[in-house]
This record gives sequence, C-alpha cells and structure tokens, in this order.
Amino acid sequence: MTRRAEDPAVAVRIERILHAPPERVFRAFLEPELMRQWVTPDDLDLDRVTVEPRVGGRIDVWHSRNGVSTGKFEGRFVTIDPPHELVYHWAFVGTEPEKGEYFDTLVRVRLRSWGDRQTQVTVVHERLGELRRGAPHVHERLVPGWTNCLEKLDRAVRHLPARAP
Repeated sequence: MTRRAEDPAVAVRIERILHAPPERVFRAFLEPELMRQWVTPDDLDLDRVTVEPRVGGRIDVWHSRNGVSTGKFEGRFVTIDPPHELVYHWAFVGTEPEKGEYFDTLVRVRLRSWGDRQTQVTVVHERLGELRRGAPHVHERLVPGWTNCLEKLDRAVRHLPARAP
C-alpha cells in the first residue's frame, strides 16, 4: 500500500507491509551492510555507506550513475527508538554543493508490528519545499524512489536471521 500526503510539496507519506518483524527492519536502517541492499533506488549505483547509529550520529550514502558521481545523501539522527521509530535529517547533496546543491529534509520512519512477524512501515518525508524549488527532478522521484527502496528493503529483511541474544 502506498499513500501520498495531501501536499507533496511539503511532505510525502509512504506505507508498506514488510515480511519481517520490526526488530529486523529497524536493523536494516542502521547497519551499513544491510543498508547497501536497499537504500538507493534502482536507477542509482551505491558507492559507499557510513552510519553512526546514535542520536546526533551521521549517515552518509554516496551514489553514482554509470560510473559518474551524482552526489550523496547525508544526514544526522534526531531520534532512535528501537524498534519503533527513527527520525533523521536527510539532505540531498549534489555534485556541486558550493553552488547550492544542498537540500535538507526530514524523514520520520515508524515501525509497527503487523500480523504474524510482519511490520507496517510508515515513512513521512517532509520539509520538501526547498528541494522542490531547487531540484525538481529529485523531488519528483521521491515517491517512486521510496517505493522502490522499500520493496528492496522487504527483500533484504525477509530472510535475515534474528540476532543472537
């Protein structure tokens, strides 16, 4: 199931049911090796991921297309409440940030148990006005990009073993 907020210039909302419990899904938002499997849409190649999984910690995702850098996503964690909620600043940084290719947004991820060993994931991506004005080509790809990434996330966590106690 995919839903958009009423005004996509301000926020988009995506909901999906994933076939894994919340603990596994939550891990996939914080562990670089798991993130590599899903965090970049199919039209981009993932070059590198770094994560400091703590409030105030950084997250950086470098990407390219056909061997040419397209910039990166970078952010800072605001809330980490396992396995229920993540909130982080998420900036789109182009290849020339000194020329204004930097658009700070906010992502809220909420996880809720759903049925037997499934998770309802709700992603609300907000503060999108500046991105829409400055990089409309990125803004128009938000919903398809999140949809694609959440499909990949479902595949990544579906058979992920539970963490040893």
